[in-house]
Amino acid sequence: MKYLISKIGAGVLSTLLCATVADTFSQSAKVPVQKTLVQIQIPAKKTVIDPMIYGQMLENVNDSMIYGGVTNGKGEENLHITELLKPLDIPVMRWPAGTAMHEYRWKNGIGPKPLRPVSPTFAWKGVENYQFGTDEFLQWCKRINTVPYINLNMGNSIEYGGTLWEALEWIEYVNGDSTTALGKQRAYNGHSKPYNVKYWCIGNENYGPWGRHEKEDDTTYGNRLKIWAGAIKKQHPELSLLGIGRSLKWNKEVLSRNGEYIDFLTQHYYVNSKLKDGVLESPGSTLFAPAKMEKHLSLLGEQLNEINRQLNRTENPIRLSVDEWNNRHAIFNGTEFKFTRQSVRKQFDVAVTAGMLNAFIRQSPAVGMANYIFPVNAHGLIRTVGTDDAYLTPLYYLFKQYRTKMLGSKLDVLVKGPGIRGSEVKGNIAGDANEIKLGEEFLSFVDAAAVLDQKGQIFVTLVNRSHELKQEVEIAIPAGYKAREIWELNHANIYAMNTSENRSEILPKTGILKQKGSKVTVSLLPCAFAMIELVKQP
Repeated sequence: MKYLISKIGAGVLSTLLCATVADTFSQSAKVPVQKTLVQIQIPAKKTVIDPMIYGQMLENVNDSMIYGGVTNGKGEENLHITELLKPLDIPVMRWPAGTAMHEYRWKNGIGPKPLRPVSPTFAWKGVENYQFGTDEFLQWCKRINTVPYINLNMGNSIEYGGTLWEALEWIEYVNGDSTTALGKQRAYNGHSKPYNVKYWCIGNENYGPWGRHEKEDDTTYGNRLKIWAGAIKKQHPELSLLGIGRSLKWNKEVLSRNGEYIDFLTQHYYVNSKLKDGVLESPGSTLFAPAKMEKHLSLLGEQLNEINRQLNRTENPIRLSVDEWNNRHAIFNGTEFKFTRQSVRKQFDVAVTAGMLNAFIRQSPAVGMANYIFPVNAHGLIRTVGTDDAYLTPLYYLFKQYRTKMLGSKLDVLVKGPGIRGSEVKGNIAGDANEIKLGEEFLSFVDAAAVLDQKGQIFVTLVNRSHELKQEVEIAIPAGYKAREIWELNHANIYAMNTSENRSEILPKTGILKQKGSKVTVSLLPCAFAMIELVKQP
C-alpha cells in the first residue's frame, strides 16, 4: 500500500511525497512514527454546532437494549443503568425507532401493564411485551434529562402498518391537554400534564423491504408523506417533522412535495468491520469509512442549501438527521462473516466513532441531529452484567467527552501530513453512502476537528486513522491561546476492549501539555483519540 504526505483543506489536495511501507506491523513491534501539522483558524462567521448530533436511539431488536438493558423483562427501569446514563447528558433519544417500528402499535403500550399484549416480533424474531410503552419511555427520558423523539409507524403492511389517524391520535395522547379525548385518557393513566414532544418522524427506511414493510420508491413515499405531514402540520404547526432521506435523487423528489412540511431528512450509515481470528480484514476500509459518509453528507448538504434557498427557508432550514449510525462487526465463523451485535466495542471502534462525530461537526449546520445505536448493550456504550451490574465500554467515555467539550461553533482545521488516496480504501460503509465512491481525494491519517466554546476555549479532536503507524502531531496554536490539557483514549493494541472481568483496560488519561513557542506536539498510537484544550491567554 502507498502512503502519501499531503496538504489538505477545503478540498485542495497537493501531493508532496509518496513512500512505501509494510502493510502490517506486529502490535508488539516498534511502531514507526509519522509527522503531521494541524493548523486551526477561527472564521469570521460563527457556525454553531447543534448538540443534538450527540443523540442516541432505542429499539427492541432482541439484543437486550430495552428489555434487559434500560429496563428489566417487565419493563421496569434498571436504576443502575439510569444512573450511568445521566452523566452522558444525552441531548435526544429516538424511539421506538428502526425496523421494529413497522409493527409497533402504540395503543398496546399504554394503560394497565397486566392488560398489555405480548406479541412475537417478525423483524427481529423476538418478543414485544409493550411493558416499556409511551408513558414509560417519556418518563424515563425525563429522568435521564434527554429530549424524546418519537418515530411513527408508516409501514405499508395491511395488517401491521400504521395509519394517519393512529399517528394523529398518538400525538394527541402525548401532547394534548386533558380536555381532549386522548389527553384525558393519558391523565386517567396517571400523567395529567402533556409531554410536549417536539420531534416526530414519519416512517423508517421506506425505500427498503424491511420487516413488515414493502419497498417504496421516492415518488410513492413522497406522495404519502405529503398527506401525513400536511395533516400533522395543519393540526400541530409547532412540531418538527422528520421525513425519510436516502440519495440525492430520493431527497430531491421527497422535498419537491414536502419542502414546506419537513424540518429534517433522515440518513442512515453503518460502517461494516469484518474480523477474522480477532483481526480486521482491510482495516483501512473500516477506519476511513467515515470519510465516505462525510463525502455523501457534504453533497446532501449542498443540495439542501439550494433547496432551502428555493423554498425561502434559509432562516428555518431543512437539515439532516443521521438517525442511525455505528460500526457493525461481522465475525468469521469458519465459513462466512456473520453480523453480530455481541462484539464488544474495541479501541479501533474509538477511532471510527470519533471520525464520524468529527464529520458531523464539520458538516454542521446541515447535519442538525444524529442518533447512535445503541446506548446499552449490543453496539452500546454500556454493557450489562446479569440483572444489577454493568460496565462501560470506551465509547461511553468518548461520547461523554464530546458532549461535554465539543459544543459551540466549529473552527476551520487544516491538516498537513501523511495519508493515502481514497481509491486505496473501499470505505466499508453501508446505507445511504452507497451512491458515492472515494476517488483520488487525499485522506490524511490524522483526522481533526475543532470548536470554540461559549467561554472562548478551543477544543481540538485528533484521531489516528492508521491501524499500524504512530502519528506525531504538531498543533499550531492560534494567536492569543496556549495549550493546557490533553485527554486521551488509547491502547497499544487496537483490538483491546473492556470486559466484565477487566473493566479498566481502556480508560481516559489526562495530562498537562508543554507548549514550545506557538506549537505543541502530541503523539497518537494507532487508532488513538486525543482531545486538546486551548485556553485564552490573559
